[in-house]
Amino acid sequence: MVTVKIKYSDFTQATRSRTGTLPATGVAEITEAASALLSTVYPFKRPIRLLGVTLSSLTNDQSEDDGEQPQLYLAL
Repeated sequence: MVTVKIKYSDFTQATRSRTGTLPATGVAEITEAASALLSTVYPFKRPIRLLGVTLSSLTNDQSEDDGEQPQLYLAL
């Protein structure tokens, strides 16, 4: 699940979520989902003070956990 949270300068907020049928496997899929969610509230009617993207319901398809936490860098 990808969630986008927008907090406006007047302290109101909007949250949009999207759940895919299959888990996202790469940065491109996550970026596409976040962009699609943002397009539902764009153009913004007020100045934004915070914009967040959250990933949830994550899965680990590796049979063994090596204890390493991978880094994910998104360019939105």
